[in-house]
Parts: sequence; structure tokens; C-alpha cells
Amino acid sequence: FFMCGPSISSDGDSETSLRSLSMALKTSNDDLFLYTVKSEGNGLSCVLERESIFSQCRKTREQTRHRTKLIKKGIIPKDAMALDSYEHNNFFRFSNLSGQDGLFAALPQPKWIVSDRGRPTVLVHRTRHSAPAGGKSSPVMGFCSSLSNGGFVTLHERVGRFGSQRLTVFKEISPIFRKPGLIPGGGLCIEKIAMGVTVRQIKFIDNPAISTGDHPLFAVIVSRELEVDQSDLNDDGMTAEEREAVEREKEEARIQRQVEADLGGFDVEQEWVEEIARDDVFQIDANLGGAPPIPKEFYSLWIVDAANEWRVVDSYDLDEYEHGLTLQVMELTDFQEEPGSAQTTIEVEDLTTTTFITLGTGTLNHNGEDVSSKGRVLLFEVKKLDAATIRRLGTHMVANLRLTYEKEIFHGPVTTLSCLSVEGKNRLVIGAGADVNMEQWGNGKLTQVGFFRATMQIQNIMIFKNFLLLSDAYDSIHFLVWRESDKSLTLLAKDYDPIVVYAAGIMSRGAAMTFLCHDDRQNLQFFQYAPGEAAARGGNKLVCRSDFHLGSQTIAFQQHYCRSSLLIHSATPTSTVAALKQQDPYHGRTEDDQRLGVHFGTTDSTIVSVVPLSEPVYWRLAALQSVLANAMEANCALSSRAWRLYRRSPRRGGCRNNDRKKGVIDGDLILRYAGLPLTDQEELASAIGSTVDLILDNLLELECGSLML
Repeated sequence: FFMCGPSISSDGDSETSLRSLSMALKTSNDDLFLYTVKSEGNGLSCVLERESIFSQCRKTREQTRHRTKLIKKGIIPKDAMALDSYEHNNFFRFSNLSGQDGLFAALPQPKWIVSDRGRPTVLVHRTRHSAPAGGKSSPVMGFCSSLSNGGFVTLHERVGRFGSQRLTVFKEISPIFRKPGLIPGGGLCIEKIAMGVTVRQIKFIDNPAISTGDHPLFAVIVSRELEVDQSDLNDDGMTAEEREAVEREKEEARIQRQVEADLGGFDVEQEWVEEIARDDVFQIDANLGGAPPIPKEFYSLWIVDAANEWRVVDSYDLDEYEHGLTLQVMELTDFQEEPGSAQTTIEVEDLTTTTFITLGTGTLNHNGEDVSSKGRVLLFEVKKLDAATIRRLGTHMVANLRLTYEKEIFHGPVTTLSCLSVEGKNRLVIGAGADVNMEQWGNGKLTQVGFFRATMQIQNIMIFKNFLLLSDAYDSIHFLVWRESDKSLTLLAKDYDPIVVYAAGIMSRGAAMTFLCHDDRQNLQFFQYAPGEAAARGGNKLVCRSDFHLGSQTIAFQQHYCRSSLLIHSATPTSTVAALKQQDPYHGRTEDDQRLGVHFGTTDSTIVSVVPLSEPVYWRLAALQSVLANAMEANCALSSRAWRLYRRSPRRGGCRNNDRKKGVIDGDLILRYAGLPLTDQEELASAIGSTVDLILDNLLELECGSLML
């Protein structure tokens, strides 16, 4: 038993309504069951109510196989195997850690049990430079929270020789308990940072020469709305006689156009004119307050220091009516020779790279949509200041921002910027309007070396090796390839169904690559490039593998590496993977070790993750999903199966094939299996010809692969 909720302060002031008496229970399979004590009647009796945490803590089959390999290789000594038979304490109560009381569960998947809005919830615990899971019964072997500064200490297995351990001192569980934040679920914490402006995009400057551990720097596009004074419009500078003469001339011109329209037999209101006459004559009654102030948006590029309370290090303000649309931090190769010059072969060793913050903008004329919009590509360099300059300017001024180059784009606003790296050469890919331009940096300027013309409007460009996934805002997705030999962008295949694309992404498993497309009807579609199939129409059509109704709207996909249960407890997966390859040289060769998933946020404040599955796991979970849809009670007696069916657009529904492709597992539904009673789990498992242990193991691996942080 333990108390879960905000800690009681020394003066007795605390939110007692958010505290609850809870009980944690560990089974022989290392499963965690969480109960909350609820009072009944007049408070004379109480009952235990089970909390649905939908999170497993048991040891997976992957961890068991890895331990068996270590035993066969002699990495785990025999005396260590005898010591593992002793059962250590796995539950550690803590008090006043980050202002919280709760429980730390040192299980094969370490978890924190804290309070979120009065109900117990589970957070994932990660350790730095941790050894791969499977060698010991639990990655964390010791825990102590009795520190004078309010922190805690953990003892865990570290990378290196088997049995070596590491002591780590933590200051707090998470900053969200003392700062504004939220716990969205899935073991994640989100901290809210008040910037005072609207943040449009943010990118980490991943360059050790600029952004260090002491001062991690981020590039941010921000916008702020200001009220612009229009008191200068109260007087147009004309006399009453001049204003009357202008009105008389306009009336005569209008009558003449109407007469010409009547004689010509056409409607003057529908007449096509190349120039629009603007009304520059107006009257403002100063007695009613005059011309009111109007709101205007102003965009800026900020460099902020995350270690110094997200203070602004340096900034650059965009022009009036100019909007910041896309932001990327990339390294561009410096080509000294002009394209088409006599020197055709360039040694890669002779080329240098420069880190740029690339910003794409769009300018909308003050006259509105009557004038075509255009854009700019801005290249910035960030220079780290020396210690003497930092002391002279101030502690928060650790770097400065300098505009290196700008290029005008006249065929539309710049909506996307990407970096294409082929044969050790990095080039800039610009998406503006309906055009894709391939630009290379050299001699202090950008030079176009290739292009591709899309249909309507470039929404985004995703790059995978030398392949490009282009999403058109009104014409679905295109699959392109860049050929370095002739500097050309070639269309390999596209989706011919007219889909309004909001976001596009790439996910893979082994050698198989899948394209995601999110449309205006809140659907997800999954495509593959399969030129050998009949549905590909000779190879120029992307084949739709499955579709799914998400029910939420998003505008961007981000990739993440799908970690297995051997790595999920590590906060430094790079060092843990290196240690795992030393223990098992064959790690990373299977398709499940080479998975890339996508994650994204939605407009209704949810975080979604999409993970590729192997075929046996997919069919097992598909059968489980089918029986759960019939066995579980749905909200308002609605069908979860019908909710996930593809939604067609009424405007263009006749242009798409009516066959739905069911190939996506609903994670919200199947994860409810982990919270069911054991008897119900056994009945559902026997109904699909499987076992409870195998299903829970698949769900645990699915949970590990879906964690993007």
C-alpha cells in the first residue's frame, strides 16, 4: 500500500482531494496490477478498484532469448545465475519527490506510479548508459529517495563487462510537477514552455560546434500579432471639392461601362478585367473615433537557449506581409565549380560543408490575392561567441545569427525545404508553388541544377536516400528519384486518386518501405511502390495497401526508430545498441530490428504513433481485434469497426475505387486486452487459437516500438 498524489507540505497545505490510497501487486510473471481504495456508503467500508493502466512490465520473449545467448556464450557466469534466484524487493515507496508521493516499481520494465488529476498513472523510467535488458531480472537493482536535496539514487546495470553497475543521482522525476505540463499517457511527460508568442516551427541545431550540452540551441519561427495605428488615414489630404470631383469622374466611368455592356450584350459585373480599379477615396468620421487600429502578424526567426530558460539569443525579423512557412537546419556542400563548367568530376574529399539554418517564406501583397504571392529562401549561419564576448554582451548571448544569402522565388511561396545527400554531396531541395527546384551552394550563392513540375501546390517533401516523396496539396503523393549522373528528377510513380493531402510520411521495416498519406477527411492511407504488380499499371501507380480512419487532423509526420524491449529502458540508446552488438553480433540484421515508425500530434491534443508489424504478429492482433470488437462494450453502443472505415469525400468520391483496404490494427482497442481480468483474457486468447502470454508479449513489444522519445 502507498499514498499516491501531491505531497503534504510542512504547513499542511496540500490538495488532499488529489491524494488516494493505492495498492500495487506483482504477479509471478512480473505483471503489475494497480488498485485504488474507494470508500462506500458512509465511509465505514471500502473496496479495491482496479486501475486500467494498459501497460505491461513483464519480461519479454526477446529478453529471454537474449539471456539464453549470453549463457551459451559464457558472458553470464554460473554463480550469477544462482544469485538471480533470490527475489529482491521491487517496490519502493517515495515521498516528496518533485512534490509527489508514489511508488517506484523496479520490474523488467521500470515504472513510476504517480498521480495525474487525482488518478494513479504510470511513467516510464530510463537510465543513462544502461546495459541491454535480459542479463538481469531487472535493469534497476537499487533505489533510494532519502536525499537531503529531494532527489533520488538508482543502481542499474551499465554498459561494459557483465555485472558492472552504475550509480545515478537524479534531481527530480520530471520538471512537469513543478512547471506547467501534462501527462498524455503512454508513459510520456510533456512540459509546457511559455514563449509569449505563437511558435510555428522549431528545430534543434544539431552541430557540436554551435550547440553544446551546456547551451543547446534551437531555431524557432514565431509570429506575434500587433495592433497597427491607422490615425494617419483620418485625413486623406483632399479638399471637399477635390473629393466630389473624383466621385463624379468615377460615376461617369461606371455609367459608360454599363452602356458598353448593354450594347455588347454582356453583364458588366462578370466582365473580365486585367486591372482592378481601386477606391482610394474614402471618408472617415473623426467624431466616431477615426480609423481604428488593425491587427497584423509579424514573423521572426529566433535562436533560443534551452538551458537558460529558453531565452532568445538572437533574432531576425521578416519583412512586412512576409510569413515564415518552413524551417530546416542542414549542412550544404560548398561546390566551387559552376554547373556545366569544364571540370565535370569533383572529388568528395575536396568538398567542404557549411551548417545553415534555412528559412522559407511567403509574401502576400498588401493588396491581397489580386497579386500573385512569392517567396524567399534565407540562409543563416550561427556563430558561437567566445568567453570574452559572452561576458561583455551578457550571459544569455552565447551565439549570434547572421544572414548569409537570400534568393527570391517568384513562382509561389516556399512551402518546404529539404536536404538531399547523394554520394557525399548535400543539396537544397526547394518546394515552391507547383515547382520542385534542386539547388546547390557554391561561390556564395544558390544555383539551380534540377527541377520537377507538379500539378497544383507542393505541400511537403520527404527524402529517403536519393528518393523523394512529394505531397501535392490537391493531387495526392508523387514518388521521385534523383539521378546524380544527369542531375535529373524523374517521376517513378504517383497516386492517381485526387486526394487533398494534409501530411505525408515514410515508414519502413527491413527492405519494405511504405508511404503514409493523411487527407482532409481524417483518413490514413498506406501506399507502396510495387512496379511488378498488376495494380501498379506498369509501375507508374502507387499501390494502396490499406486505409484507416483516424478521426483526428494533423499536418506533419515525424519518423522515429522503433526500439525493442532490449533498449526501451535506456536514455542513451546509442551506447546501449553498441553494447548489444558486442554481446550479439547478429543484432540488427532481422527486419524487426530495422523498423522506422512515424508519430504525430493532432488538433485535439493527442499523440499518435504508427508502427510496422511482422506478418505473424499482424494476423494474431487482427484476430484479437475482431473478437474484441464484439466482446468489449463500446461507447453509446457504436461500432469500433465501422468507426475505422475509410471516409470518402462527397466531392470526389466517384474518382476513387470503392474497395476498402483493411490492414491497420486499432491500438486503442487491442491495448484494452491488457486491462481485462485473467479469465476474460484466457477466453479471448482461446477464441483466436493463441495464448495469453504470447498476446501480452506482442502488446508489450508494440508498446516499446511506439514510444518515440
